[in-house]
Amino acid sequence: MTDEEKNGKQIWRDIGWIAREFNGTANREWRDERLGDNRFIYVIRVLEQPGIGMQALATAIGVDRTTAFRAVSKLVTDGYLEKRDHPTQPRLKVLFPTQKSLALKTRLFRFESETFDRYLHGLSSAEVATLERLLERVRLGEIENNKK
Repeated sequence: MTDEEKNGKQIWRDIGWIAREFNGTANREWRDERLGDNRFIYVIRVLEQPGIGMQALATAIGVDRTTAFRAVSKLVTDGYLEKRDHPTQPRLKVLFPTQKSLALKTRLFRFESETFDRYLHGLSSAEVATLERLLERVRLGEIENNKK
């Protein structure tokens, strides 16, 4: 294995470590609210975009529609989200936060912001911009690969 291949593997290992660490932190933070297993992310995205459709939510989070549907169903049952008919296409559903979600809004946004700050601490704004650009290229490349 070349040094280049080793470095590429290490990047993915580091990304995996960050993801697992983030998930563990989030699961501990949101356990009492039953928002572990990344369910809190769905609530944040709906709080950011009230009236978002299921497909747009799945795309924003980076999951398939079935996974999004299951998570949203639990969040509706637990009283965090409300499904309504789309204003012009009644067969489609759009999502809105409930009072229960709105009561957690500040805490959810603060958790997300503080977590991002913790992981990006020590990077300059130029380094953060470079990281963002590179990760976007990787993500968009994977999306293109999945279309083939």
